[in-house]
Order: sequence, then C-alpha cells, then structure tokens
Amino acid sequence: MSEEQFHDDKIDELLDLTRENNKILRSMHRRMLWSQLFTFFYWLIILGIAGSAYYLAQPYLQKYIHSYQVMLNIFGSMDPTHMQGILDKVK
Repeated sequence: MSEEQFHDDKIDELLDLTRENNKILRSMHRRMLWSQLFTFFYWLIILGIAGSAYYLAQPYLQKYIHSYQVMLNIFGSMDPTHMQGILDKVK
C-alpha cells in the first residue's frame, strides 16, 4: 500500500466521521429547538391558567378584601375600653 493510498483512506475515513458528526450535531440542534418551543408553550399554558384563575376569582376576592377593610375600619374606630368589654363578653 502506497503512502498516497494511505492518506486517501485516512481522508475518506475523516470525511465519513465528519458527516456522521454533522448529522449528530444537526439532530441535537433540532431537539434543542423543539425543547425550547415546548418549554415556551408549557409556561404559556401555566401562566394562562394562573391568569384565568385570578380573573375568575377576582370578584370574590374583591368582596372579601372589601369586607376585611370595613372590619378593620370598624375595629380601628372603636374605643379600646369598648373593645375590652366585647372581649370580656366573648370569654
């Protein structure tokens, strides 16, 4: 086997390995793109569900928040001695 034939064989082998490597890298890149796309849609769905839940629950939450604020205003405007009388009756 001549030296020139040996180099040609090595170059052919290197070319085959390079093509195989390129095929593997393209496959990895394609998988990465699909993974990013599915991750984006995953978070879009999660945030969409959370936003929808808040939108649907907002009227009920506002009602309870308003009731809590009214209760705080009532208790805040009461005389401390009157509050003590109420606490004594509850006991």
